[in-house]
Amino acid sequence: MRHRSSLWFKTATAVGAGIAVFLFVDTVLAYRYVNTRFARDQGMLQAVEEASSLEHELRRQRVDTLDGLRRVLTESREDRSDEIAWISVLTDHGQVAASSGTVEPHAMPPLDRISAVIEGRERYSAVQNASGAEILIALLPMKQRFQWQAPPDASGDGSMVEVGIYLQETEGILHPLGRNLLISTIAAISLLASMIVFLLRLPAYVHGRALENQVQLARGVQQKLLPETGGGSIEFAGECVPADEVGGDFYDVFRTDAGETVLVLADVSGKGLPAAIRMGIVHGAIRALSSAKGDSGVARMAERLNEQLREGTSREFVTLFWAFYNPQRHDLCYVNAGHLPPLLVASTSGELRRLETGGPVLGLLPKASYQEECINLNGDETLIAYSDGLLEATSRAGEEFGESRLLPVVQASIGKSARAILRGVMEEASGFMEGGVFHDDLTVLVAKLAQEPVKLNTKS
Repeated sequence: MRHRSSLWFKTATAVGAGIAVFLFVDTVLAYRYVNTRFARDQGMLQAVEEASSLEHELRRQRVDTLDGLRRVLTESREDRSDEIAWISVLTDHGQVAASSGTVEPHAMPPLDRISAVIEGRERYSAVQNASGAEILIALLPMKQRFQWQAPPDASGDGSMVEVGIYLQETEGILHPLGRNLLISTIAAISLLASMIVFLLRLPAYVHGRALENQVQLARGVQQKLLPETGGGSIEFAGECVPADEVGGDFYDVFRTDAGETVLVLADVSGKGLPAAIRMGIVHGAIRALSSAKGDSGVARMAERLNEQLREGTSREFVTLFWAFYNPQRHDLCYVNAGHLPPLLVASTSGELRRLETGGPVLGLLPKASYQEECINLNGDETLIAYSDGLLEATSRAGEEFGESRLLPVVQASIGKSARAILRGVMEEASGFMEGGVFHDDLTVLVAKLAQEPVKLNTKS
């Protein structure tokens, strides 16, 4: 189907290019035809005027000799030699009776056509190149017949006028047509160039559209990886906002077969599709290691995850907060691998604690060691974990949101539900940015660690 669509695009582009070439050629040919035709018509009109003027002058001066005829012909041409190549009077047999100017060698029409010209039934004209110029040769009948007193060796019956006219350039007269030609030519060339560029860029365009569809599919897959319910033992709410269509941040909350609830928030270095692919690998590895936890501590699992990521690449890394909550013992064991310290807030006193114990980021250092911390919770506690996209959210003035703006929001929301706390944090960050966009992936996870386990569905 994709190949067929591409074929249709190429066919349409080829047709468009063909139309552009046709328009260009047709415009140029039309201009040349009109220009040539107009020049010939102008030349023929000038020849008619010259023949009429000659007859008028012959009658006015009552010329009846060949010498007088030559004089009149010379006078008619001498001031217009740049326009008239020659002017001659011919007999009814096509012989020259008298002439002025340099007559270029040229073929005469057949006698039947000469007779038609003399009788006024048609006009004869021809164009030929001579001395580097185009000359229109016109044969015109003389309306009045003259009897010349000619020498014995010359014909004395003149019946036709032959005029050789230099065809003049007509750009000035045809300026509007030339302007239209220029506009049409530019339009045709632009269309042709557009079609060529489109045809050359078509493969990249089709590939880009396919990649865009794949990215949209990847975004949908990413969203499905995020948990939607409370995992059966705790109330939680989370939100993940990628800077691009897809991102490298994610959070996860799920319950193991041992009855523990796993809370994860990770930030893969980079943005876009490469980070999203890496994120899927990390997500799957954490789920697998958590399910096979057994007696291993979370620190040991972090070391194993670090080695797995090291096998893939040494240039990308992952920051990770990874915790196990045991509702029976009401304790929280976690490891922080280079991530921003989550906040643990007591619901009664509002006492705040940063969860910093752990080690370096994952995927960079070989055989990195990690430490875990287990906290016995006293009463209800609220866990708030977030990625650096929250603290680095920037206002129009270039100021970052920072922890100093986050802490008052958290302390003011003590006792509220996880979703209410999440909504307050996101609204505060969005208001601070004044409608801007996040320059880095942003993820926030809020979990209520209640002393008495409850089952809540956090869908709104």
